[in-house]
Amino acid sequence: METWLVTGSSRGIGRAIVEAVLDAGHQVVATARRPEAIEDLGQRYPERCLVFPLDVRERSQAFSLIKALQARKISPSVLVNNAGYGLVGALEELPEEAILRQVETNLLGVIWLIQAVLPVMRAQKRGFIFNISSIAGYFGFKGVSLYNATKFAVTGLSEALAQEVAPWNIYVCSVAPGPYRTDWAGKSLEKAPSLATLTPSSPYYELHALMAERYAQMDGNQPGDPYHIAKVLLRCVEQGWAPKHLILGDEAKQTWDKYLFLHQFPELQFIGHQEDTPKRSTEG
Repeated sequence: METWLVTGSSRGIGRAIVEAVLDAGHQVVATARRPEAIEDLGQRYPERCLVFPLDVRERSQAFSLIKALQARKISPSVLVNNAGYGLVGALEELPEEAILRQVETNLLGVIWLIQAVLPVMRAQKRGFIFNISSIAGYFGFKGVSLYNATKFAVTGLSEALAQEVAPWNIYVCSVAPGPYRTDWAGKSLEKAPSLATLTPSSPYYELHALMAERYAQMDGNQPGDPYHIAKVLLRCVEQGWAPKHLILGDEAKQTWDKYLFLHQFPELQFIGHQEDTPKRSTEG
């Protein structure tokens, strides 16, 4: 039996992972900022589901959680850094507090949990760290530049960390879903003020109107089932191995195939040691 520690367990992908892992017979430490949202799981599985409050933005809470688990002789062997949300709107118009909140949750929260749990995994000489990134952690999309930044960072962090902790048989995997049926595009989505109100005077009004329509259509209609993600992660742990990158969902694969070679890095050029002048593109 493995012990899974899952952040952001109250809904969406996190909730699906907790339920699937419990159904598979493992132990879960389920965390959320509002633990009352997952108390039903603790009641349903009193012996194998431990519910803890956790705000991932607070580094001290991450370390206190691991200390409390160690006091109970509970050592997580699988960490799922799932807590996160979307922030949409033109970068120029994002409020400072919204930017800080996004970075603290989507990136620093991942770092704090990893720092807290790695001593436990190194002592065990084994472990899995699944960092929930996004297909937006590989490709930039207009209107979600700050979200892109945090997910690109998580992707790069995961790849480098995987190399650092490999000597202890710890696998680190960047999990990049496409659109799955969560409330990412609904009530969990934070919007720039001029997008939320569709302010006509905003220089980004046309972009924001397009985004508002797109996310309204997407919300609740995403093709992917979050339990599919849970099943994939379970399978990785069961087989004792995980890749550094997991791109999940048909739509994510289509995006990857479309943009990887043609548009991932517009006007990319390599400059050798004996060159000093980039060549201006004649395209477009």
